[in-house]
Amino acid sequence: MTHIYWGDLHSHCSISYGQGTVEQALLRARQQLDFCSVTGHAFWPDMPTDRSRYGEIIDYHREGFARLAGNWEKLLAAQRDATVEGEFIAMPSYEWHSLRYGDHNLYARGPDLPLVDAVDLPDLRRLAAEQDALIIPHHIGYAAGYRGIDWSHFESSRSPFVEVYSLHGNSLSTSDPYPMLHDMGPRDSNSTAEAGWRAGHRFGVIASTDHHGGFPGSHGDGRLAAIADSLTRDSLWDAFQSRRVYAVTGDKIQLAFSVNDAPMGSDVQTSGNRHVRVAATGCAPLDQVEVFKNGASWRRLHPAWEADASSEEVALRVTWGWGQKTERVDWEAELHLSDGRIAHVETCFSGQSVVAPKGVGGHAQDEDEQDLPHEIIERGERTLAWRSVTSGNLSTRHPTHQSIIAYVRADQDARICLQANGNRYDYGIGELAGQSRVHYLRGWLSEAMCLGPASPLSERRAVGEFVDDEPVRPGDYYRVAATQRNGQCAWSSPIWID
Repeated sequence: MTHIYWGDLHSHCSISYGQGTVEQALLRARQQLDFCSVTGHAFWPDMPTDRSRYGEIIDYHREGFARLAGNWEKLLAAQRDATVEGEFIAMPSYEWHSLRYGDHNLYARGPDLPLVDAVDLPDLRRLAAEQDALIIPHHIGYAAGYRGIDWSHFESSRSPFVEVYSLHGNSLSTSDPYPMLHDMGPRDSNSTAEAGWRAGHRFGVIASTDHHGGFPGSHGDGRLAAIADSLTRDSLWDAFQSRRVYAVTGDKIQLAFSVNDAPMGSDVQTSGNRHVRVAATGCAPLDQVEVFKNGASWRRLHPAWEADASSEEVALRVTWGWGQKTERVDWEAELHLSDGRIAHVETCFSGQSVVAPKGVGGHAQDEDEQDLPHEIIERGERTLAWRSVTSGNLSTRHPTHQSIIAYVRADQDARICLQANGNRYDYGIGELAGQSRVHYLRGWLSEAMCLGPASPLSERRAVGEFVDDEPVRPGDYYRVAATQRNGQCAWSSPIWID
């Protein structure tokens, strides 16, 4: 029986250049992920040489690469020590930059990986084959020649999937949300995943944060799901190689997708009808689930709104933060349920949106930062308690508030009591159905708490089955996109037909 395991294969810290220690990064990863990789910036064989224009960039990267080389054994040891099969897996990786070929990360099953440079992408592919490693392109949507992907150089033999979503933006297609906003430039149609599939390449898709603040799995910055038999290095590696992976922006949207009972990532041999099955379960109300065929919208699903919400498990989201961006607020909060039980809790914790840190090795406050700035401290059938530290949003595009989702099984008249920093709020679950209640803790422009909405399963689940009886064209491919009404997304790896 397969399971969905959640990870982030691309995050950074001060082990090369970034913020936060590797120990902090792994501790934070264990809070909300099943597996991760803390990646070190390692090599850039075709780095610009014009010091008059790029001198600061050259020195910045060279210093970071030297720092990683000196810390490489420490990074391997930290990830080895953090791994407990069946509980949490940390895999070694390093980043190889290239203007010509685009940026790639090299991953090993672990726990060890030699730190070796390559002169070009074919050489990197050779190294990966010798080490039974994978090389995964990321932020592919930048223009070819400017650290985006050049599909003419791509081979799937060591690259079963690519990273299409991170803090850099979304490289899936030209029309998808979350365009590139980094100073490296806009999204180029010729570098998107859809362009690669149209060119005949076969690869799956993942998301990961590319976070540089020591916070793997930072909510909203990119996560991936691996569909595997068990939480072990070997089982995850098999899922990677079989392309049984998909991308989410943050919320852990569950996505099942098959063609003639073959799971996502498969090559299906058939000359007859294709039976396409899709099931999506969101963490908030679904907007739609869309099936694409050969890059074009083919079928759409919507949740079954007519179900009886009074008897369903509801997903209750609680969010806190806001206020002045220069003011730190410490939170102590408790949630109590009068009847029923809290079946499951999902944390949506995030770090500051750090994708291009200033200086190598983080900043002077690294040693003073809390290892776990947000933490669940008590969890029972009817009680949930947590602490957190927030400041106001950096801009309207850079949220810093935090949230949790409590999956509650209770009648609509059950009461939710929330206590936060000495304030008490009380609501019936029915009062929060599709609604939110906001409380400012100290008046206008102060920190705020948002309780709700509560979303029943009928609003969060969509299931469908379709038959494609059109003549088969070899190389046809299907994929699925699930979108929640709150903007959170999931994108499947394709299934190909031969």
